[in-house]
Amino acid sequence: MKIQSHPQRDRAWQELHTRPFVRFTAPADVLHLAFLGGEETNQADDENRAHLIEAMSLVATYESPKHSIHAVTLNELGRLVLCWERHSEYTAFTFFFYELKKKFQPFGFDFEKVLPSGWLQSLGDVPLVATQIAVGRRDEMPNTLDSLTTLFEGHTINGSQIMAGLGEAWTCYRTHGDGLGRIAVVVNTMSAQEIGRTVQRLVAIEDYYHLALLSAPLASEIQPELIAAEDLMVEEMDKLYKAASVEEKRAVLNTLLSLAAEVEHLRARIAKRFGGSIAYFSLLKARFDELREAKIDHVLPLDRFVMRRLVPAIDTCRSTHRRLISLSERINSAAELLRTSVELIVQEQNLRLLESANQKAHLQLRLQQSVEALSVVVISYYALGLLGHLLDGVESTGMGLNVKLTLGIATPIVLAAVWIIVHRVRKQFR
Repeated sequence: MKIQSHPQRDRAWQELHTRPFVRFTAPADVLHLAFLGGEETNQADDENRAHLIEAMSLVATYESPKHSIHAVTLNELGRLVLCWERHSEYTAFTFFFYELKKKFQPFGFDFEKVLPSGWLQSLGDVPLVATQIAVGRRDEMPNTLDSLTTLFEGHTINGSQIMAGLGEAWTCYRTHGDGLGRIAVVVNTMSAQEIGRTVQRLVAIEDYYHLALLSAPLASEIQPELIAAEDLMVEEMDKLYKAASVEEKRAVLNTLLSLAAEVEHLRARIAKRFGGSIAYFSLLKARFDELREAKIDHVLPLDRFVMRRLVPAIDTCRSTHRRLISLSERINSAAELLRTSVELIVQEQNLRLLESANQKAHLQLRLQQSVEALSVVVISYYALGLLGHLLDGVESTGMGLNVKLTLGIATPIVLAAVWIIVHRVRKQFR
């Protein structure tokens, strides 16, 4: 059996297999910088990156619109690799310095000395994430907890075994004197591929942690507006309970409609940011799972330290989002109930108007019937008048006709005939 090729599927698989990550050996120094920015091409950023590549004579080993890897060997220093990535909300520069030609000192390499003068300042924005990672073998790194602490300027450190015991990762999640965060990776028996994957996961955790926290200030910012909206909702429900007239209920309905617009505006403000934070939180947990951490005695593991601080922030965002959804649903339910109440009142008024119109029509019918009775008399009177004139003419011919007697006999007959005709006409119209 042969399955027909699909261009979109083939492109996806090709991207999956050809997009590489940086493999390197220990010891190594890594500098990771992440700047906020969307997927759209930024001309200034592209120019800065092009200037960096040209100034350092970097050679491309992989290039795509959103990911590239460039490398160069620096005389008397070692090999420098630049990995650039553009994501949906941020752009990342990661510098890998390995195959060192000088003695390795954890966090002792100053990347600013090898980067073009003023290049970091030309980027403009302060990086959201700025972290230096020192990767060394067991005999190249401090071997006690106290000596490891000296690498982090005396701060309390967190650490755990990673990759099922193939190495260790240590950090304090603080900014140091050089303005950078620090992560120390102690390699026991890792291959170049495992080292590259591990560092990639550690920098991803740094990125996702900071990106997930971007929604926390927004959640705090909208809290007063949300509380005010909830309080106003309670007040309007009290007014609705006491409202008796249509005008009062319409006033409450207008307020609810205005409140609904305000709540939808708040939901629109937080939707993208909160959704992104929740997505980054899921990715963060996935990267921690891939690290396969194991606890080190008397030290708080990396994932537990991060989650103890991140989970409350994410729960606050989720709670705020749920409160907004709940408030919106309550407003819609109250507005629908109020509309139904107003419609019932209007229908009752219409019913009373119809009943009044029905009574008036009935009175008009009775009046019409009375008029019809009089009309029978009037028509009969005129008919008898015409008959009298006719009989007077006949009498003048000398026929000896008694006009009064004839009119007296004809009167009931004419009345009956007129009544029958009027009755039939009325019946036909009905």
